[in-house]
Amino acid sequence: MEAHALWVGRLSGSRFSVADAWFPKQKNTCVSYEVSEEEEFNINKQLHGRGLVAMCQIHTHPTRAFHSTIDDVGSALSLPGSLSIVIPDYGLAGQDPSLWKVYALVRGRWHALSEREVDETFQIT
Repeated sequence: MEAHALWVGRLSGSRFSVADAWFPKQKNTCVSYEVSEEEEFNINKQLHGRGLVAMCQIHTHPTRAFHSTIDDVGSALSLPGSLSIVIPDYGLAGQDPSLWKVYALVRGRWHALSEREVDETFQIT
């Protein structure tokens, strides 16, 4: 089944620090996931109340990793620089990040990041 999660945390200037991973209530099928408008409202309310932002969505695809048209228009993320990570094989490829695809929201559109850009974007501390 496809699945969806969010990295939430704090934004300081252009630096985002992940504080937690949230797993919204969702309907999952073999080729999609759906988060209701009510759930998205509740997430935004919780984020605001805790002084957090969602800057990265992670979701799985059944086979290869790519950003579909539905992924492009259906994202709940709207902050410039937000990230979208797609993991193939329903997340079973999670052990090998080289198989993931990472996209950034630039001027309202999702753009694939190169390996170099991914390396420059993430810093694990």
